Amino acid sequence: MTELKDIEGAEFTASDDEIDEAIEEAADDLGMAPEKVEEEVAYILDSGTGRANNEGVAGAAASDNEDTNNDPRLEALEMYKLRQEL
Repeated sequence: MTELKDIEGAEFTASDDEIDEAIEEAADDLGMAPEKVEEEVAYILDSGTGRANNEGVAGAAASDNEDTNNDPRLEALEMYKLRQEL
């Protein structure tokens, strides 16, 4: 399984602890296992499948996004949560 902290290809601003915390929160919100959430989001970013990839997610925020620290991994996690909640 690819971990979000292992993905390369963009300038990441969030710490490993911030990533872990965000995964835990998303998993709690969605009622899913943290490993499953991380696997799904990492797959989206790592493979470039679907409608998100490192560069695409990084460009999705038109301005500063304090909730995600402007980090593509956290942006993708937020997008994933939104999609799952829909």
